[in-house]
This record gives sequence, structure tokens and C-alpha cells, in this order.
Amino acid sequence: MNSYSGPAVLITDAGREYPVTANLASHPSGLRTSWEGTLSVPHSSQPAEMVNLQAGKIRIGQREGAFIRPDIGDWLGSPPGTMRISIKGSGDEPF
Repeated sequence: MNSYSGPAVLITDAGREYPVTANLASHPSGLRTSWEGTLSVPHSSQPAEMVNLQAGKIRIGQREGAFIRPDIGDWLGSPPGTMRISIKGSGDEPF
């Protein structure tokens, strides 16, 4: 199991890029490894696209990973002053 907590770049399907804070972890699952976690931004810098985002990519350094967002209403439980979404990765982990 690997984990990462720190700066990342959210890349939307439209190709727009936004700085985020990522908290991610990978989990062995048979012969494959899955990864998941959260992306967060302060409300003051929240991109409107993030509210209804269903899928995208995340870049950490030179590595990218595709993800889906199983529940687009998950941001409602975010801590005060922050927007946080939950993601599930597919393919190789970007960290």
C-alpha cells in the first residue's frame, strides 16, 4: 500500500487544470492495485466545474491517473471553508 498527501493538479475532461490538495492511497486487490482518496480546494478558489465533475485526471509531478467520482453530492460533507470530493482511480496510481 502506497499513499500520497500533498499538491496535485486536477485535469477536467475539457482539459482545464486546477491546483488541488490530494490525499490518496492504493490498495492491493488480487493481481491489481486500486487507488482512491480525496481532492480538496479552499472555497475561495473552488472551480465551478468541480461541483458536478464525474470523471477526470489527476497529475502529481510527471505522473497522471484517471479517476471517476462515484457520488457528485459528496462535497456537501466538506469541512468548513473547503470543498472536498472523493475519487476512485483506474489504472496505475499517479503517486
